[in-house]
Amino acid sequence: MSAAPVGVYHRGMAKEQSEMKRAVGALAGGVRSGAARLRNALVAALPGERPRWLVLELTGSFPARRKKRRLFSPDALLGKERVVSQEELEAHVTALLAADWLEGVVVRLHELRVGLATGYAVRRQLERLRAGGKRVVVTATMLTDSDLYVASAADELVVPESAEFFVNGMAVTSTYMAEFLDRYGVRVEKLAIREYKSAMENLVRRDMSEGQREQLDALLDSVQRTFLEQVADGRGRDPEEVRAWVDAGVTSAASAQAAGMVDRLAYEDELLGAEHKPFAAGARFLPVPVRPPQPGRVAVVSLEGAIVTGKSRKPPVPLPVFGEAMAGSETLVRALRAAGKDPNTEAVVFHVDSGGGSALASDLIWREVKLLAARLPVVAVMGEVAGSGGYYVLTHATKVVAAPTTITGSIGVLSAKFVMEGFNERYGFNPETLKRGRFADLNSSARGYDDEERALVERYMGEIYERFVARVADGRGLDPERVNEIGRGRIWSGADALELGLVDELGDVASAVALAKRLANLPDDAPVWNVTPPPKHVLPLAQDGEALLRAVAPLLLERGLLMTPFAVKLG
Repeated sequence: MSAAPVGVYHRGMAKEQSEMKRAVGALAGGVRSGAARLRNALVAALPGERPRWLVLELTGSFPARRKKRRLFSPDALLGKERVVSQEELEAHVTALLAADWLEGVVVRLHELRVGLATGYAVRRQLERLRAGGKRVVVTATMLTDSDLYVASAADELVVPESAEFFVNGMAVTSTYMAEFLDRYGVRVEKLAIREYKSAMENLVRRDMSEGQREQLDALLDSVQRTFLEQVADGRGRDPEEVRAWVDAGVTSAASAQAAGMVDRLAYEDELLGAEHKPFAAGARFLPVPVRPPQPGRVAVVSLEGAIVTGKSRKPPVPLPVFGEAMAGSETLVRALRAAGKDPNTEAVVFHVDSGGGSALASDLIWREVKLLAARLPVVAVMGEVAGSGGYYVLTHATKVVAAPTTITGSIGVLSAKFVMEGFNERYGFNPETLKRGRFADLNSSARGYDDEERALVERYMGEIYERFVARVADGRGLDPERVNEIGRGRIWSGADALELGLVDELGDVASAVALAKRLANLPDDAPVWNVTPPPKHVLPLAQDGEALLRAVAPLLLERGLLMTPFAVKLG
């Protein structure tokens, strides 16, 4: 009797393992569902009076997904309070909406450190509470533009008489350092495609380029329009009235109340009474969601920070241009493959918060997203920024979601290197190079490009740009000429990107998860899991068809970069 081919044997084993995992998943889902029902029955029988009002804290940066905290991490050992995520806030709101004994929620808003895109996600949760019939009262001792944007979703906004106001509008500042570098004999040689590709221009120029000025003016107009319209809608006012608040420079709580910016002046002891309980005190009475026993679920993969080759990492301190986190292509590829290989995953949400980085790394991640989207619905959702390489990676997602204030686009390419020729001459350094190969010292900082080297780099960048345009055109169903027209390195707000066809709808991670469930025909309460990249390399699926200086070195070695100005942050 002849043996079965090895490939057939392995595929058969893989199928059996997949079916076994699905069965185990269904069993585990049934156990969790039963445990949730039992807990809710016990909660319903708990003695004690249910509070009519709960007090919920809104503070911190609200990252998109909950991050596991290691028991012996520095933060845990130092007793630092764990940051609440948007995912956890959504779960809290869901539980509050299910509490029929709850009349309303007082939201204590303080030290909210969010941009307007994150503020949009937090604001939507307050809107959910109101839409679900719960009265929402926000109290704050200080209001910035972001604070007011979030707080305007409440039924009532209360501040003390001494409250501070910094609702002054939005501004973007870029500091240009070419003259400073020149004093030390240092310059940066930058090549870019095209006129709006402004990343790193602050190192090259002494003032703002016309392209940068044009796109930042348009971005500010779009974001301000969103701010004025949504605050006006929440406060029951006209957008021009909100604009008047901003331009007036409100400085006192009394004048804010007179203008209609806030509803009531009261200190916390005057606002809260015996009927108000802390969220933690009321949490024991809150029901937990009963998940369906079926194994189908949504996977969430997050890409955060500058995109680099290799593994994800964090530099010891935040670095100029590159930021405080680096998303490695190796890590992201592992995570995406793990999501695709999980037998219970029916859809994937790909969360991107990045101004871009390495063209090579971006393309490697893009490939995995494309392969995954050929098998499962993939919903990409943007954070504060998803531009350049951060947009490249998600072009072939099934659907793309963005906040109206997200910064995206920047379809263009740049290359740059520091030139230390004047510095070396001034301070007595004399580099000498022996080489074999015309372009062996192409990236040397000892001198600038000569004509042939510049032509080579420009040819390489042109190839990347053509590939970038082709990716966008194919993934978004646009004509390449149209992509080139809206590309040229220009950044757009999420609201403008929607009109241009670069995104499909406005929303946040929560709405992206809901959309993924609909696309996969999963129930609204289907479970969601955050993918942790496996520690070892994950092979492609057979049906896919294809098998401080040290921290920034992966990007510095790249000839082609897809980057958005990291300094651009609104809110």
